[in-house]
Amino acid sequence: MASIKREIDTLRAKIARLEKEQKKAAQEKQALANVQSQIDKILKDNGISFEVYVRNNQSLISRVLAKIERVKDKGDPPAKPVSKKKVATKKRRSQKTSTQIKIPAGQYGNLPSDPELRYVVKEKGPRPKALKAYAEEIGLEAFLATCRIDG
Repeated sequence: MASIKREIDTLRAKIARLEKEQKKAAQEKQALANVQSQIDKILKDNGISFEVYVRNNQSLISRVLAKIERVKDKGDPPAKPVSKKKVATKKRRSQKTSTQIKIPAGQYGNLPSDPELRYVVKEKGPRPKALKAYAEEIGLEAFLATCRIDG
């Protein structure tokens, strides 16, 4: 209930402020219309056209217009520079010269680098680099014949 009351009060205050602004704008519009009609009357009485009047006061008018433009430019947010769309480049993969050798699960040993070391390869999981390198070097069939311990 209290929040509704507060909201009503804020809305009433906002309405009052907007009504004041509306009155001020109407008065300003009326004043500008009166001034314009007086300027037209004075110029007509003296036999001067509006164009001659503006030419005579051109420096003053140009300063005012420049000031208006500066205020206008400050009020507007600066335009964001348009950037070109970035084109995605395809990533190139280095082509491997040989096909990958798939080492089956089991126990392997008798590698020339370390003949006494035994490697256990499971169904799933990584293969040791030493085994892969040697298998690629001599070929899969020769590797299986010389290094496979259990058949």
